Amino acid sequence: MVQVSEGSGGQVFLLERSEIASSATLLMAGHGHNETLRRVVGELEPGVRTIDVHVDSSVERVLFSVSLQCLQEIELVRPSGKPVAASDPGVTWTAFQAGRQVGVDTPEPGLWKLQLAGKGLLFLVVHARASLALEDPRLVRVGGRPGHEGMFRDDTLLVPGTRRLMEIRLSPGILEPTFGMRSSNDTALGALPPAPQQPSDDQQIYLSEFLVPSTPFRVVVTGRDTAGNIVQRAQSSLFQLSQTR
Repeated sequence: MVQVSEGSGGQVFLLERSEIASSATLLMAGHGHNETLRRVVGELEPGVRTIDVHVDSSVERVLFSVSLQCLQEIELVRPSGKPVAASDPGVTWTAFQAGRQVGVDTPEPGLWKLQLAGKGLLFLVVHARASLALEDPRLVRVGGRPGHEGMFRDDTLLVPGTRRLMEIRLSPGILEPTFGMRSSNDTALGALPPAPQQPSDDQQIYLSEFLVPSTPFRVVVTGRDTAGNIVQRAQSSLFQLSQTR
């Protein structure tokens, strides 16, 4: 279940049998939210955990989807410090026994905090409708005739401990970007040192030579928008690994 969702970029939502009939709202609410701001999948130890989500000025709508096996309490707090209520203007709030899906129109830029109490298997995805975008990173290799070299897609399996080349494309409005690798449960696995390339008309292009980690990973990007707000983007799916050379 986890491997399929992480490999495809989909989401698992834990539902009671009686809730299945109303689950279509989960799919409908996410339509058009093409950017992933944060994604965490893993086991939550008993207690309270706070997950930070940076929302930048290009975000028109943000959608928090969280499912926790033994959910006790959930609270979403705005940058102003005010908790989000289901009755707030521009807010959609769908509640299930083991999860919530909360959408906020024209969210204020800044640091949002998702506070969770409970334990068990956690699936969290924060999507956004936004103009600043991370295009799906791809593995590449240098190819072509001498004097006409270029970057070509490289579908060779990723082997831990080997060096590979990654191409990452961003919207021009993401300033001073840094790149990293994170595991499914959001553990940092190392940096992706960027080498800027000649930009296209509508994209910044970076190449990064990196050491393949020992666990599947996704690419995450952190930068700033023109107003100085932190921009946070994450690859929706994981890069899977081969264990043989």
